[in-house]
Amino acid sequence: MLEYLTKEDLPESLGDIIDTIGIENVKELIKLAGGGNVYIPSENSVIKSFRNKLIKENFDGNYKDLARRFGITEMQVRNIINYKKA
Repeated sequence: MLEYLTKEDLPESLGDIIDTIGIENVKELIKLAGGGNVYIPSENSVIKSFRNKLIKENFDGNYKDLARRFGITEMQVRNIINYKKA
């Protein structure tokens, strides 16, 4: 029955999501996670590990240039370079 619903049939609170990802994708999301709580991480937290990987790959000893390039402090770059996984 879900396939017959239009935007007007769905709760108004889904309006922005429908406008962003489309009604068919919202219907798929309802099938996948309907009735549950879904946490959507912030953009910063999603890209953080990728950014840190790029910083490590591009490290040539110059903390200042990497800090400027990625818009973070030199101390943050040092922490990323020196971080060792347990």
